[in-house]
Amino acid sequence: MNLTRCARPTGIIRRAPTLVVLIWSLCGGALASAAEGALTLDDAVRRALSEAPQVLAAQASLEAARDFAPSAGRLPDPEAIVGIDNLPVNTAEAFSLSRDFMTMRKVGVMQSVPNGAKRSSQRNLASRQTDLAEAQLAAGRFEAARAAAEAWIGCAVAARSLAVLRARRQDLATPTAAARAAMAGGNRSAGEALASETTLARIDVRILDLEQQLAMRRAELSRWVGDESARELGPLPWERDLEAASLTLVQTVEAHAPLAPATAEIELARAEVQVAQADRRPDWSAELSYANRGSNFSDMVSLQFRVGLPLFAKYRQNPVIASRLADLRAREAEKQAEIRMHRAEVEALLAQWRSGRMRLQQYHDTLLPLAGDRIRAVTGAYGSGRGDLSAVIGATAEEIDLQIEGVTLEGEVSRAWVFLHLLHSTEAP
Repeated sequence: MNLTRCARPTGIIRRAPTLVVLIWSLCGGALASAAEGALTLDDAVRRALSEAPQVLAAQASLEAARDFAPSAGRLPDPEAIVGIDNLPVNTAEAFSLSRDFMTMRKVGVMQSVPNGAKRSSQRNLASRQTDLAEAQLAAGRFEAARAAAEAWIGCAVAARSLAVLRARRQDLATPTAAARAAMAGGNRSAGEALASETTLARIDVRILDLEQQLAMRRAELSRWVGDESARELGPLPWERDLEAASLTLVQTVEAHAPLAPATAEIELARAEVQVAQADRRPDWSAELSYANRGSNFSDMVSLQFRVGLPLFAKYRQNPVIASRLADLRAREAEKQAEIRMHRAEVEALLAQWRSGRMRLQQYHDTLLPLAGDRIRAVTGAYGSGRGDLSAVIGATAEEIDLQIEGVTLEGEVSRAWVFLHLLHSTEAP
């Protein structure tokens, strides 16, 4: 999948399970990776969507629901009837199949017919179960894509931060060695040399911490992409723009893939209420049989009907209906809670994406250039003997912190962008 600008889809919720894959594979303009062979965000998400066990399980559940649906609401299988009626057990005709005129060898067939409302509600229930499986697949794809993207972003942030620290440590190593030599020759104070070495030691500790974080992030990423997690990572996508439709996601919250299961569960609960209500209507059955009697008596044909009598609905059907209605109210309330929580998350991430991009612009246009100018100034002064090493150390440490903060902020903006983009990509009216 290419996490780039794409047109808003117009499919219904049943298409949502495949929308993500289509978006990943068909949208053009993917950001090129920083180095040939690097694992990009697009590659990671595409791999997760095609191989994640969670997605495969949801696909299997959908297949199961679709395979079951044609059997719903069908008439039960007919029943064969074979037996003997009115066999005498005493007198001279005991156990004779032909001497008593009432003894009959019977064969027939019986068909039960559930009421039409019940069969219709069963078909509707199966359809709603299929819809729920489709919604769960759409939500599962969204969650897998988001989790893979967040794992990739966490890994990329740790790798970038580690690269910054390693590069800046090399910048400090030379003046630190010079300060140590100057101190040995009596030309510099021990305080400057010790301060420089302390700064290097702190950087070493931060490098070790980031190496641990990177290893942990790669382990999480391998959950989604396997051995591909060991590859070099592409650039963070913080500069990518959102589609125009993504900026109005707050107005289309109920259509988002993460809420699709909640909507489908409400429809399923309504279908279960209809099934319970249909039980108050009587079912019926028909039986046709042929009876063979002794040679001195006529054979007989019988046709009879049976009708159920739901006379005690107060104690049987009505409690079930009340239970199903309570379930429906509970699911509607749960959906409202999810809508509020999801809307708040969307609004927060939209604000984070907008504000984060402006802050990053400040970092790249103002803060980092100023920090670089300061380092060049204090380094030049130190080299000419007009400054001290502590100024160089302080300026370098501040620039390192600014660079790490910038990389962290790029990761936050990228996470917000991925979430909002995926919501748009899997949205269904």
